[in-house]
Amino acid sequence: MTPLGNPRTRSGQLYNESLIRTRNTIERTFGVWKKRFPVLALGCRFQKTDTLLAMIVATAVLHNIARRAGELLPPDDPALQLSAPWEHILKEGIIRHELNRPHRNRVQNHVQNALINGYFQSLIR
Repeated sequence: MTPLGNPRTRSGQLYNESLIRTRNTIERTFGVWKKRFPVLALGCRFQKTDTLLAMIVATAVLHNIARRAGELLPPDDPALQLSAPWEHILKEGIIRHELNRPHRNRVQNHVQNALINGYFQSLIR
């Protein structure tokens, strides 16, 4: 989800504030998760969505088990750093990336509007 460029309503402002606070927490969590499972940071070439989803769920479960067991995060490994800037990786097709998909944008806009006009609007009444 993306913040509104220039929110014109109080509910839009609340949406942006909430998104920023939540996004920071999520990004830190993803960073820890990627450190424990570098395949999440480096990318994988699964062709089937079901396989990719199973890998994500499996790593999430294993990560939670490791946390509960008190396992420390592995140290940084320079060999696991990306060898090229993201722009190059995406341009060369090393990792597939779909930009500006009209359907995804419509769905995102619908969800965003529903949140702003529903939940966040109810907070200011």
